[in-house]
Amino acid sequence: MAPSTVSFLAMVVVAMAVLQTSSANPLPAPPAHSPASCSETLFRLFDCLDFLQIGASIAGPPANCCTSLREVLSSPAAICLCHAIGRDLNAFAGVNIDPIRLAILPVVCLAIVPPQLPVMCYGNFLISRCW
Repeated sequence: MAPSTVSFLAMVVVAMAVLQTSSANPLPAPPAHSPASCSETLFRLFDCLDFLQIGASIAGPPANCCTSLREVLSSPAAICLCHAIGRDLNAFAGVNIDPIRLAILPVVCLAIVPPQLPVMCYGNFLISRCW
């Protein structure tokens, strides 16, 4: 598939997930025990940067990246991943993140994204509190 087709399909999947979740339920409350800062959580995902950077030459993320991603997604700290979606991760890590690679990372890592996470990110829950 051409990159523009993959990008379009990734956006459609994310939009469908957000619309389905938001139409089925009101916006969820912030997770219990949400982190006071996202810096530590995002540092845990630095092993993923070699895969996520624009122009990366590796075909897949390292195993320790996937392990860290699955651990973060299964915890209240998953809200910190909103910074990656909101492009704040570029400034935090000092690299340019490829949005397509970012979108497919959970699929490649076989990580389950909590269904409420896109809605929470879209609703800007805790974004300002996480830094």
